[in-house]
Formats: sequence, C-alpha cells, structure tokens
Amino acid sequence: MIRVLIVDDHPVVREGLARLLSRAGMYVVGEAGSGEEGVGLARGLSPQVVLWDLAMPGGGLAAIKRLREAAPQARILVLTALDDPLLSREAATAGADGFLAKTCAPGELVAAVRACARGERVFPQGPELSPREEELLSLLSQGLSNREAAERLGISVKTVESHLENLKRKLGCKSTAELRARALRRMKPGLP
Repeated sequence: MIRVLIVDDHPVVREGLARLLSRAGMYVVGEAGSGEEGVGLARGLSPQVVLWDLAMPGGGLAAIKRLREAAPQARILVLTALDDPLLSREAATAGADGFLAKTCAPGELVAAVRACARGERVFPQGPELSPREEELLSLLSQGLSNREAAERLGISVKTVESHLENLKRKLGCKSTAELRARALRRMKPGLP
C-alpha cells in the first residue's frame, strides 16, 4: 500500500485528495496546510510520495529542497494550480519527481502517484527552449527592458524581440506582458 502525505493549504483540496487516494487503495499518512508543517510531517511519517502544492505558505520551489533533505526517501509529486511548463522544469530542477496541474483527471493523479512510488518521474512534455531563450526568460523575470536585456546578452534589441516572439509562440502567451508575468511567476511561484 502506497503511503502518501498531502501538503496543500486548502482543507477542501486535502480532503478531496485523501478520499480519492484512499478509494484507490492508498494510505494517506497525514495532511499538512503549509510547507513547514509538511516538511516536519514528512520527516516523522516516512511517506513514499508527498503531494506538494507550490502556492502555499512556506511552500514553493525552495521548500522542495528542504523537503528532499528532511525525507530523502520520499518521492515528491507537485500538484499545483499553476499549469506552466516552465514551472514544471523548475520543479524538476528543485528536486521534484513529478508535476501535475490540479486540472488533471482523478485517474491521471492516481496513476502519477503510483508511477512516482515506483521510482518513475512524471513530468509533462514542455516546450524545448534554447539556452538563449532560457537566459532571456531569466532577465525578463528580473524586470529588465528589451534594451537592457540586449546589452546584458551582447545582442541587438531586434534579436531580443525575435527571441520574445519565439518564446510567446512556444509558451502560448498572447503578449510580451503576459510572457514577462509568466517569467516572474516562474521565479516566484507564490505569485498569482
């Protein structure tokens, strides 16, 4: 029986997840409403899989690293309302073993928990970004203008604009403002 810890700041979400997983034959060892509480419970309860929300008090990507240190045996499956392929990649880099949007089907969640428990990684296929596009996203998240980004990267403003158009297309953004907001949210996942 797979032992699962649910860490989410919304009680109704925790309760719904607990019911779903219990019906699927899994054992919910505990529930936490904040990142700090989740790290503490993971240390003491030894879950096989931790369902982890990013946008909660004491949560986020940095807290995944603390969770990994506190419970190295646990597999971490991020379950978040922030359905963003860039954030999925950041979660993997931070130490998560999987990433699902809360818009997923219940069966998809159950399958992902089982896969994580078997040691598999569960990540959506995101767009392939070039190293230059990654650099540009990082600069956007710092609030740099196109001209400042061009100067920092040693390229023309026209080339920056071309990269921005490619990024908008790859990431499904309608405007540069939306792309900047996503880049900022990528660096600070607690933002709306």
